[in-house]
Amino acid sequence: MLRRWLARLRTLWQLATTERAKPHEVGLALGLGAFIGSTPVIGFHGWIAVGAATALRLNRLYAFVGSRVSSPVVLPFIVLAEIEIAHRVRCGAFLALDRHHVLAQAKTLMLDWLIGTLPVGLAIGLLCGALGFSIAKIRYRLLRARRSTSECPPSDFPDRSS
Repeated sequence: MLRRWLARLRTLWQLATTERAKPHEVGLALGLGAFIGSTPVIGFHGWIAVGAATALRLNRLYAFVGSRVSSPVVLPFIVLAEIEIAHRVRCGAFLALDRHHVLAQAKTLMLDWLIGTLPVGLAIGLLCGALGFSIAKIRYRLLRARRSTSECPPSDFPDRSS
């Protein structure tokens, strides 16, 4: 029973990693996930990324991985950047916030957070998408090279078809 379960798990992993996995599709999925990961819907990033990837016919696994950009370590910096940039655009000045207090005051600054999501989220999404595209392109080339070298080498025996 354990072998069947492991075989099924291996099959699911193979399907998830190869689903729409051309380099540009991987880059788009990671970029989409990273953009969604920088939005103020904390706790729902993964679900929204998977839903958006499904609707846009992108790789759901890579979109989910991209949405993890909002880890608890990085999230305060993302929120701080979004609020500061939007407040600077709206009011002409930066706020006196630091990364330790930004999440506590985020609800009162929700308008700035929402507005700041566009420039900061797009920048994060473009950066993650470009990085994912580059890595996927290298991986794609390596896999193609491996497949072409694993084909049967030419035989030393003469061709008998003539």
